[in-house]
Amino acid sequence: MTLIRASTQMLEMRPDKDIEAVAARCVDAVVNHHYNADFGLINELINHDLSRPTNEYAQLVYTGHCIENLWMLMLEATRRRDEKLFDKFAAWFKRHVEVAWDDVYGGVFRDLQNVDRNVWLVDKVLWAQEEVLIGSLLVVERRGYDWAVELFRRTNSYVREKYPLKKYGSPLWMYASDRKASYEVFLKMPKRVENFHHPRHLMLNLLRLERMLQI
Repeated sequence: MTLIRASTQMLEMRPDKDIEAVAARCVDAVVNHHYNADFGLINELINHDLSRPTNEYAQLVYTGHCIENLWMLMLEATRRRDEKLFDKFAAWFKRHVEVAWDDVYGGVFRDLQNVDRNVWLVDKVLWAQEEVLIGSLLVVERRGYDWAVELFRRTNSYVREKYPLKKYGSPLWMYASDRKASYEVFLKMPKRVENFHHPRHLMLNLLRLERMLQI
C-alpha cells in the first residue's frame, strides 16, 4: 500500500524503470497473491515467499487497509491507462465496502479477524470511513456508476453526522470510537488529532470535485 502510492505519484512526475518495477511488483502481489479467490477478499498477511499462511492469518482481512489500498491501485491503473485493471479494482473496492458495512449502525468496520467465523473488531475509526469517501468519489469521477454515487452519499452522511465535534464546541473531529461512534467513548480515548488521513481525504476529494465541476 505504501509503496504503490509513492510509486504512482513519482511516476506521474517522470518515468523511471526502477520505480515502474516497484509499482508492477505491488500490483502483482495484490492481484496474484494477497487476493483470496476462496472468499473474494484480500488477505492482509501472506508469507515472505508469497504463499498463503496455514495458521489463523489465512483468515485475516483488514478491510480498512483493503479499501484504502484499492483506491491507490485504481489510481495506478489510471496512470497506466489500463481500464480493465481499473474496473477490476473498482469491483473489488465495492465488494470490500459491502462486506465491511455495518447495516445496523452505519459506517464500515476496519478489521475482519476471521472470515469463516465472521469475527470482527467492531470499533469505528474515522480514517476507514474516509478511505471509502476517497475511493467512491474516484469511481464517480472515472465511471459515474450509480452504486458509487450512493456509496459516497451514504458514507458522507454517516461521517458528517457522527464525527465532527462542532456541536460539542470543538473544531476537531473524532478519530475513533465504539461501534455506535459514541462521543462518551471517544472522551476516554487518548487525546490526539488525525493529522494524516483526515486532511488527505479532504484535499484529494476537493481536487476531484473541482475537476468534476469543470467538465
